Amino acid sequence: MSIVRKMWIIGLIIMFAGSNLALAESKGFMWDGTHWKDLTQEIKVAYIKGIGNMADFEVAAGGHGRAGCISQAFVNELKTKTVAQIVQEVDGYYKQNPDKMNKSVIEVVLRASTALCPPEGKPAGKK
Repeated sequence: MSIVRKMWIIGLIIMFAGSNLALAESKGFMWDGTHWKDLTQEIKVAYIKGIGNMADFEVAAGGHGRAGCISQAFVNELKTKTVAQIVQEVDGYYKQNPDKMNKSVIEVVLRASTALCPPEGKPAGKK
């Protein structure tokens, strides 16, 4: 199956899985902890797979040295983790930080599961 076909299928899955949330919102939004806590495990997995596939696609489409910085780093950082591990890290972040439910899920993934963005309160180190 081609990468383009896979991207369409994943996109449709995410769209249908989140349709009940999309109907409740009148404008676009980024999922945050208030949305995440109400998602089923299957939708959480679909979300993580979706952002991973988007990063994979951008890296593949960009060619050598032309991929988006965050996508390239995201792919490199997360290739050693399972989707279940990333979901657990996001769940854990929101459980340990109930006052930060307004943080977007993508920010939590980048801060909790990668070294791309240092955890809050810690200065960025040089690579």
